[in-house]
Amino acid sequence: MKNNSNSEPEIRLERSDDAAEIDNLHSVTFGPGRYTKSAYRYREKREHLIDISFVLVDQNQIIGSVRYWEILVNNTPALLLGPIVIHPNYRGRGYGVKLIDYSVNKCNEANHNIIILVGDLSYYSKIGFKRMLGKEITFAGPVNNDRVLYREIKTNIIEDSSKIIIKRYPD
Repeated sequence: MKNNSNSEPEIRLERSDDAAEIDNLHSVTFGPGRYTKSAYRYREKREHLIDISFVLVDQNQIIGSVRYWEILVNNTPALLLGPIVIHPNYRGRGYGVKLIDYSVNKCNEANHNIIILVGDLSYYSKIGFKRMLGKEITFAGPVNNDRVLYREIKTNIIEDSSKIIIKRYPD
């Protein structure tokens, strides 16, 4: 899978018939280890929010995906970003940052306020994510607190709290 054209991949809203292609992309990129990560506990047996999840398409092939899941942060509705995936042949071209930035802006337009993810600050800080420095964080399963990042759009729930409790959204 290579981009042989001069056209840029396009971002579009995920559709339900994209699921198999996205699952294959996750499998190729992350392998079976993706189910062991603590962030997966929030996604387990739940559906992602397809109305704010996006794909990156090149020549009718999905080469990237970002999904969002409902969670609670200090009992306030929030979003968990992830997984974000870009096909290995397309990495290093800025497509991941472009896809996340686009999707975060769409989340803002849809009045979502807090977005949480587990990842590398050096990458996600390009899109405005920050560490929860000095916060006591409760997360489902073991996690390196330095990798729990957030972007708060309209409130200061995280900024103003010393304890951050991240829970699954009620079933």
